[in-house]
Amino acid sequence: MSTPSQTHGAFSWMELHCADGAKAQAFYSDLLGWETKTVDVGVGPYTMILNNDEMIGGFPAMETDSPRWLPYVTVDNVDARVEKARGLGATVAMEPMDIPNVGRMATIIDPLGGVIAMIKYSEPANA
Repeated sequence: MSTPSQTHGAFSWMELHCADGAKAQAFYSDLLGWETKTVDVGVGPYTMILNNDEMIGGFPAMETDSPRWLPYVTVDNVDARVEKARGLGATVAMEPMDIPNVGRMATIIDPLGGVIAMIKYSEPANA
């Protein structure tokens, strides 16, 4: 059985980009019962969103004056999908990059203005 993090084309993660992560965490914890756990991911703190002990997303530490949710979709090859997206008229908002112990990701803006991140997760160490 595969999971969203293993399935090409599946939504696998959500991030809320906002300037007041603590306020967002409190709101969603009260509204949906989400728990949070802040970890150091090597580039600063990252607050994980947990739903029934399952990690489903995060609140990255960032400054932005335009709060938004960013969905992540699992892909088979980030670099190839970025090039295909360009060919289909997308704009690349963030070029492919490696995130240690997570995987390779990029962010695109589709021709209609929709923003989405694509990710290929790293293989688990025991795989």
